[in-house]
Amino acid sequence: MRRPHLAIAASLLLVSGCASIGADESLSEVQTTAAQRLGDLQVQLNPGDASDAVAAAVATLLERPLTAEAAVQIALINNRRLQADYAALGIARADLVQASLLANPSFSAEILVGNGSVSPAFSLVQNIFSLVTLPTRRTVASSALESAKLELGARILETAAATRRAYYTALADQQAAGLLRQVTSASEAAAELSERQTRAGNLSRRDQSVQQAQYAQAVFQLARAEARLASDRERLNRLLGLFGDQVTWNLPDRLPEIPAAKPQLDGLETVAIQHRLDLAGARQDLQTASYSLDIGRQLRLLSVLGLGIDVERDPDSKKWLTGPRVNVTLPIFDQGQGRIAGLEAQRRRTDRTFAALAIEVRSEVRETYARLIATHDSAAFYRTKVIPLQQQILAENQRLYNGMLISVYELLRSRQDQINAAREYIEALHDYWLARSDLERALAGPIPITPTASIEPANPKLALIPGDQP
Repeated sequence: MRRPHLAIAASLLLVSGCASIGADESLSEVQTTAAQRLGDLQVQLNPGDASDAVAAAVATLLERPLTAEAAVQIALINNRRLQADYAALGIARADLVQASLLANPSFSAEILVGNGSVSPAFSLVQNIFSLVTLPTRRTVASSALESAKLELGARILETAAATRRAYYTALADQQAAGLLRQVTSASEAAAELSERQTRAGNLSRRDQSVQQAQYAQAVFQLARAEARLASDRERLNRLLGLFGDQVTWNLPDRLPEIPAAKPQLDGLETVAIQHRLDLAGARQDLQTASYSLDIGRQLRLLSVLGLGIDVERDPDSKKWLTGPRVNVTLPIFDQGQGRIAGLEAQRRRTDRTFAALAIEVRSEVRETYARLIATHDSAAFYRTKVIPLQQQILAENQRLYNGMLISVYELLRSRQDQINAAREYIEALHDYWLARSDLERALAGPIPITPTASIEPANPKLALIPGDQP
């Protein structure tokens, strides 16, 4: 089911963008291709007359805590660089229109003066060569337009993937910074207590220095985490095209948990080969280069073929003489050797580029899949083993402290250890969602999931976010 906030944005964009979609069939095809890989998300050109509707849609999406899907939706409709990339499609369409036009006829006039007489002459010549090559030139330009469509589609998917990565990074930073605030608060309490105990003579200066050093280290780590969070929020702002009051958006409290099911590697390489738009674009570039080479070979000896008519006034009879005119270039010096050699080199280049990209796509799928499985297992291990053990240690130390068998510093230290384990779990979750985003980018679409054994559910009492207490 489509999420409500995405449905709102989609409806606003469809209302504002109907005219622009209908006016550009090529852009509509790109939008359809991208939408097939992005699900409910809308890909929309933002013309000047639709800016108010886009701003309203963005404001609606920012009203509640930002989700990954909402972030990607905003980027697809509001990223200025992506909007600028749409112009490349207009350039390719203009090249197609130009390739469909005949060359203009040439007109010349001359006046010969001699022996007391004036003899004017006129000629009109049409370059038939442009007519002969019109279908082939249009074929090449059409192929180039298809390449531009695929390149733009790949750019859209890259923007979506980059936005997801930036979103999960910012969310992980926020959650980690919240936990560090807890660590800093606990360290500050320990440092203040140690100072009071030292003044009372119940604690040595050495032990007090240890507590002060731990507090200083916690303050330093928190400052670094907050700086990293601010930087990553701005990186996400750039991808979303936000500025001014728009940058005050909020994030959820925590990263989503890992899903229970893990994908299988079988068939993923085939999915990528079939769906990757950059690979399809490289294949189209190869076809364009082949068209250009075939045309160049067929017409290498002919560059000008002009047919026309000459009109000249005979100075003796004072009558106008009319006759046909033919202009043909003689391939004596230039037989297109350099041009054909360049086309052949371009054909070899695109062929090898396509082959190399196909190999890289397969390798990328295997690499990101292996990383996804490793991060999935790491996050599951932390959630089901490490975090519960730290919770048990804290509970046991709390019991011992209540019985006056350990000091408050040991209890605070176990609390810090539990929070640090939660931070490491957040890092594991962050790594998983980045790996998942990378695999989706490698596949140019969602990951097919084959259900496997579910992981053990986590203890719902675990303190993993700011504000939770053991």
